[in-house]
Formats: sequence, structure tokens, C-alpha cells
Amino acid sequence: MKNYSLRTRILLMASFFMLVFFSITAAVLDSAFTNATKSAEKEKLQLYILSLISSAEQQGRDLIIPAYQQESRFNEASSGLYGYVLDRAGRELWRSRSALTVSPVTARPQRPGKSSFGIDNTHVGVEYFVATYGTIEESHGKDYQYTFVVMQDNIAFQRALTSYRSDLWMWLAIVALLLLTTQHFLLSRGLRPLYNLAHELKDIEDGHIEALSDDYPKELSRLTGNLNRLVDSERKQRTRYHQRLGDLAHSLKTPLAVLTNAADESTVELHQLVKEQSQRMDQIVRYQLQRAVVSQQVTGITRVNILEHATQVKNALDKVYKDKAVLCQLHIPSESFFHGDQGDLLEMLGNLMDNAYKYGAGEVKVSVAEDSKQLQFIIEDNGPGIEEQAREKITQRGARLDTQEQGQGIGMAVVVDIINSYNGSFTINDSELLGAKFSLSFTKQHY
Repeated sequence: MKNYSLRTRILLMASFFMLVFFSITAAVLDSAFTNATKSAEKEKLQLYILSLISSAEQQGRDLIIPAYQQESRFNEASSGLYGYVLDRAGRELWRSRSALTVSPVTARPQRPGKSSFGIDNTHVGVEYFVATYGTIEESHGKDYQYTFVVMQDNIAFQRALTSYRSDLWMWLAIVALLLLTTQHFLLSRGLRPLYNLAHELKDIEDGHIEALSDDYPKELSRLTGNLNRLVDSERKQRTRYHQRLGDLAHSLKTPLAVLTNAADESTVELHQLVKEQSQRMDQIVRYQLQRAVVSQQVTGITRVNILEHATQVKNALDKVYKDKAVLCQLHIPSESFFHGDQGDLLEMLGNLMDNAYKYGAGEVKVSVAEDSKQLQFIIEDNGPGIEEQAREKITQRGARLDTQEQGQGIGMAVVVDIINSYNGSFTINDSELLGAKFSLSFTKQHY
């Protein structure tokens, strides 16, 4: 049954319980009809007995009963209705004309005022309802006890019962069919949202739509909401992986450039340089993989010395941009610490200082200011600056203002992502050095 549809399962279960219910109902109704019909037969036979008693007359020792009775069926041979009178010992004293060809009655004598009703199945091929009633007659100071017996075949009863049962099962079958048809219709209507949900999920899988619609009953709204969040999370996760691949490539540019320049100079201590930059690239790879899994959240909280890592970035960029002879000033207190992930700090400083080296005219200034509430980074250069209407554009992934320089246009977007993960703020202004000024602010209680 596990391979059946939900509608088929419900219909099968409903059919089973409906069969049980209607079977019990049929049995109860059949029993009630049978008992009611038997009670009616009993009352009829008692009336026939009273009719015989009223026609009987005690004359001396003899009970005189007319040969012809008011009930015509007592007068017709084999009519199906038979009357008898028994004495105190159970001997037959009288029988109706209709009983002349019927076997003797098997009923027992009854005490005066007592009655009985039952079925006599001792006759071949037919059963009889048998009713008895005991009486007492007084004549010349003596009491004479009699038992009046009336028998009636149950052929009419069996026919009525058979007809009733046939009609009962026919109507129960019709009602069951109507109920199943109605249930099928209601299930089709009631399960329609589930079919729509399955179709929409298929459309999402095929890429035709991006999310489930809101047109679902409240019983499914929580499910569809969770599915939408799951789909959105999966889509964002996939996007993060794509973005982090680009970020990884972007972050590896500087170490690769350092190695490339060092390879062209025989005076550089290549062994130490390769070791340093290899460690840096390994750190970058692990950092980007970690960010690909944990999105928009701080990946690790540590106390990172800002001056030490800014100096590390400066030394690497000095080698990359050696031909430009950039003067980079670091105004960073030695006791200033960034409370966050070391990779995040290197990523922010690396991207912003690299842009300052690249687009500046030979002068870069990196400052850090802090108080009890806030930590602020300021990176300035003496380049052409950034027009106000273009400042928002450069923070978008893939956007670049200068197409002459090499790059993918994702460095600033990475910086903004990291700042947002620490609930920080980011602004671009004009620098006192006549170039661009990038300000990063972090509220200490939030990072």
C-alpha cells in the first residue's frame, strides 16, 4: 500500500470502514425487522386464539367448538393457519378443518392464564409459528383445563424477510456508492493544494519559478513557508559558493603577484618569500571555504593585532607595486585590536589597500582610531578620487569604474559583505590627500 497515492489510500480505508459500518448497520436493522415481524405474528396468533376461545362453549363434560370459524382460513384445507384444542393431559380434543391433513401439533399443555410463542420445525419442508394459551372452564362444580393452539406457516414471513433484506442491501449499496462518490469528489477538491504544491516544486526544480506561491490553505502555509525558506537558503548557498570562488581568485592575486615579481629578481630571498606567500594562500583558501559554508556571519572571534596584519599587507603590496614606489603610511596604534576573524581583517585591508596602491598617485595612508564604543579604519590615497554618483556602484559585485586596470570588480563587494556581517558601516568620501577616503566603522558591542 506504500506505493498508492494518498487519495487511493484514503478511499481504500474509507471503503473498508464503510463496509464494516454498513455490515453492522444491516445486521442491526435486519435483527430489528425480524423481531418486529415476529412480534406482529405473535399478536396475530393471539388474536386467532381469542377468536377460538370466544367460539368455544363448555357443555357438561364436553367442550363444544363450531366446525366453522369466523376466520375463514381455519375452514380451508391446508390454508397455512391451523387451530387445535388440547386437554389437561395434552390429548387433542379438536382441530380446525384446515388442519385435517397436517401432522398432529407438538405443543405442550399450558396452565390456565399462561401463554407461549415459538417455532415448530418438526414438519418437513416448512416451519410454523406456534402460539398457545391455557384456559379453565367450570361446569357442574368441576374444572376443565384446555390449551388452545394456533399454528401458522412462516412462508409469508420468509418472503417478507427476503424482500426486506434485498431492498436493505440494495439501498445500503446505493448509499455507500453515493458516499464514496462524494468522498472522491471532496478528496479531489481537498487534495488539490497538494497536487498544486507538487507541480510548483517541479517548476522550481525545472527553473520556471523561484518560490512557492502564497495561495495555499493555512494548514499548508507553514509547510510552504518552510519550503520557500529551504529553497531560498539552498539558492543563496549556491550563490555563495559561486561568489566565494570569485573571492578566492581575487584574494590570491596579491600573493601570486608577489611570487611572480620575486621570481624575476635574483636578489630576493626566494625560499623565504615562497614559504610566506604559500602560507598566506593556504590561509586564504581555508578562509574562503569557511565563508562559503557560513554566510553573512562572523566565522571566528579572536583578538587580532591590526598593526601587525596591516604591516603584513603593506609589505606584500610594496613588492607587487615596486615600480610605482608607493609611500604607505600606517598610523595604527600598536595596542589596537580587531575583535573578529583574522581572515576578515586581512580581506578588508588587502582589498582597500590594494585599490589605494593601484589607483593612487604614489601616496597611501592607513589610520585606525578607536574609543570605548567604536573602532574606525580609514584608508586614503592621492589618486583621482571617486565621483559621488559612482560611490554606490563600486560596492556592487562585478561593477568597475576603471576598465583599463585588471580585476574582476568584486573586491569592494567582498569588503561590504564582511562589514555587514559585523553590523558595521562603510562610507566613501574625499580625502585630504585629494584622492578617495574609505571609512570603516565598527561598534564594539556588535562585533
